[in-house]
Amino acid sequence: MKYLRWINDIPRNAIMNMALDEFLFNEYMNEPILRTYLWDGFYTTIGYFQNASICNSNFVRRLTGGLMVQHHNDMSYSFFVSSDFWNVHNPCQIYNNIHLLIQKSLKIIGINSVVLNKNSNNTSNICIQNFCENDLIFDKKKIVGSCLRKRAGKVIIQGSIHIHLNDVYKIIFLKEFAENMSKFLKIEIKKLNFSDDEIESAKEIAIGRYSNSKWNNKF
Repeated sequence: MKYLRWINDIPRNAIMNMALDEFLFNEYMNEPILRTYLWDGFYTTIGYFQNASICNSNFVRRLTGGLMVQHHNDMSYSFFVSSDFWNVHNPCQIYNNIHLLIQKSLKIIGINSVVLNKNSNNTSNICIQNFCENDLIFDKKKIVGSCLRKRAGKVIIQGSIHIHLNDVYKIIFLKEFAENMSKFLKIEIKKLNFSDDEIESAKEIAIGRYSNSKWNNKF
């Protein structure tokens, strides 16, 4: 029986958050994974193809594309899925499906967002200042954007929910998001934590890539 593996992770720094996502992407074994996580401080991540000159210092380059994201109070997610469960070759449909699930999950705590149906003419390097099709908008502000990377019939989608919630509402929202994702996929949830061995493997990725200036300044 297939499950949606849900890892509701503890707050971590940007290097480990990105390394754990890459570890899960590398080790994906044909069973969808949803990782939800927070940040233990102020961090900046940039898209894979962005020029490092847009940041002064203290940034990490993501494995996925997209624009600069400034993290602190946002809730972030990474979702890993293969072509057995999703059409991984249609990014717009992927974003639309996931953002609709986030929209539905936010409603339970009284946040009624709307899905943008077209791109704007903004040219900012910062994600939440660029309004794109399928982004979620609340109170005239962008609160959800996502980016992805495909490889060998599987995809990683990374995104952030930029709305400040108290701890109780965060728990309610994240649980609802995971449940809605499992219903969409028509599979049961299996809630898991990282093992010590998995953390150690991610630390090796962190050292070799995300704490490496050659990676972070490659463009």
